[in-house]
Order: sequence, then C-alpha cells, then structure tokens
Amino acid sequence: MFMAILVGAVAQAVFPTFYWLGQVNAPVLLGLVIYYALAHSRGTMLQAAIFAGLLQDALCMIPLGYSSFCFCIVAVVVSNFKDMVFVHESFTHMMFGAIAGGAVTLALYGLLSATGLVSLAPGWVFLKGVGSVLLGAILVPFEFEFIEGLDRMLGNTDERTS
Repeated sequence: MFMAILVGAVAQAVFPTFYWLGQVNAPVLLGLVIYYALAHSRGTMLQAAIFAGLLQDALCMIPLGYSSFCFCIVAVVVSNFKDMVFVHESFTHMMFGAIAGGAVTLALYGLLSATGLVSLAPGWVFLKGVGSVLLGAILVPFEFEFIEGLDRMLGNTDERTS
C-alpha cells in the first residue's frame, strides 16, 4: 500500500494540468483511497487515506491534515456503500471517482477559503469542480483495475473477494 501511494503521489505530481479543467491535479491519490475503501479493511483504508492526504498536502503546499481529513471522510462514506454496490464494476469506480473528486475539491476549497489561505472567483471554483469530476470519472476506473491486478498478483487480496 505504501509503495502504491508513493508512486501515486509521483504520478499526481507529474500529471499535467489543463487550463480548461481549472488546472486541477489528477486525483490519483484520491483514486487509491477509493480503491482501499472498497477492497480492503477499515484499518487499511484509513491508513491509506491519512498517508495519501499527508503526501498530497506536502506536494500542494496545503496545511498538513486538510487533505487527510477530506480523504478520511470520503473513505468512510465509500466504505459504508461497499455492501450496496457492485465493487468490481467500472461504472461504480467511475461514479465514486466523479463524486469524490468534486466533493474533495470543493471541501478543500471551503477549508482553505475559511482560513483565508485562498480566494478564487466563483467561475474558477466551478471550473475546478467540473474538472475534478471529469478527471475522477476518467482516471479512477483505470487506477482501480491496475492496483487491483497488482494486489492480486502480489497476493495482497483474498481471491474469494476478487
């Protein structure tokens, strides 16, 4: 898990941002948190959320803990829906990626603007929200398949649940 999150942090840092998507970073670390929330135990899920959040905060110069807080909330919510959705379907990953991407972006903006650390025009906030929804819907299913295959190959998951 720790190596996957480290590689995910590097991938998120080097993935290009696009002006027409609000210059949002690709939600690679968020996708990993969603994967661990759907496919692993609650302890592993929270470890992944905290570690991924701390790495994201360090890379984006956000005060430490803001992303971890948002990631933990997303992980708990996604984990609560684990028994109600088809965990291994791409549509599920797409929906969770889109909703969580938008929610985390808006929550981080709310936390940062409440403390006076960032101020954006409403149109730019909307563009960032739409960009994170689109990137979450596109990237998370591919990320889920890749990490799930890697976990299966390394023997980190139980074959009965895969």
